[in-house]
Amino acid sequence: MKGNLMEDSFNNSINTNPSGEPAAPQVPVDPRASLARKLGLIFLAVSLVLSGVTSAALLNSKVDYYASDLDTDYYDDLTLDDSDWDTSWVPYDFSQWSDDSSIAWRWADSNDCDTYACVSAEFISRDGCPGGFYVAVNWLDEYDNVVSYTNESLPSLQALQTAKLRFDDFEEISDSGQISEISCY
Repeated sequence: MKGNLMEDSFNNSINTNPSGEPAAPQVPVDPRASLARKLGLIFLAVSLVLSGVTSAALLNSKVDYYASDLDTDYYDDLTLDDSDWDTSWVPYDFSQWSDDSSIAWRWADSNDCDTYACVSAEFISRDGCPGGFYVAVNWLDEYDNVVSYTNESLPSLQALQTAKLRFDDFEEISDSGQISEISCY
């Protein structure tokens, strides 16, 4: 009786010689099995290369995930000193926005609020915002806790054009407002 048939899983052939003598080369049992192994090795190699590239990119990135200033983005590209910013264009009584030196703002004098609380602010962009202008305001209680928010937007703002926006506190649960975001597109 011939020896037990055993599959050699590495080269996908049948080894019929249990005595240890080299067996004659055999035709693979299923040619798809060897193809699947080769494809698996290729995919493993590609995955390792992509993992290495991703790891290197993450290690070299300068993203600050732990920003301590609530008024800044988590993804600031550069942190500039205030002395590096050109303030010559900023109109009198306006303040430059901390995240974008091309935006300035100030609280407006009159709010024109009749039935509920509101605040108004004026904004100006040195370069304009042709793709839109967005502002968010946090409503604060007497202990400076954020209790609500509101936002306003414009479809565009021309260079050095002033925009006056009104932010309404319909719920009347706040004591003051705080500009939390200004975006110019």
